[in-house]
Amino acid sequence: SFLLLAIFGYYSHTVIFSGLAIKSIIPLAKVYIYFSSFSLLLCATLLLLFKTKKFKDQIGFFYLAGVALKIIIFCFVFYEQLFIQITFTNQEVINFLIPMILMLVLEVFFIKNLLNNSGYLKNVK
Repeated sequence: SFLLLAIFGYYSHTVIFSGLAIKSIIPLAKVYIYFSSFSLLLCATLLLLFKTKKFKDQIGFFYLAGVALKIIIFCFVFYEQLFIQITFTNQEVINFLIPMILMLVLEVFFIKNLLNNSGYLKNVK
C-alpha cells in the first residue's frame, strides 16, 4: 500500500503540479521515497510492538513519537537543502506537505484498522 501510494502520489504530483515539482529545492522523488519508506518502517514496527503483550496498550503513544521522529529525521537528512534558504515559497512548502500528508493518512488508516480489529476502538465513537 505504501509503495503504491508513493508511486501514484509522485506521478500525480508531477502531472497535476508540474510547475511545483520543477521548483523544488529537494528532488520530489527523494521526498516521496523518504516519507513512504519511513511510514512503512513505522507501521511495521508498530505491528511488531502490537503483537507483544507488553506494548499493546501504548501503540498510540509509540505512533505519536514515531511521527515526531519522522519529521526530526527528515530535517537531519535534508539539513543542507532545508536550512540553506531563509524563507521558502508556498510552492516549496506544498512539495513537502503533499507527500507527508499522503503517507500520514495511510498510517492513520493502518493504525485505526490495527486497533479496531483488536477491539480497542469498538467503544470509541
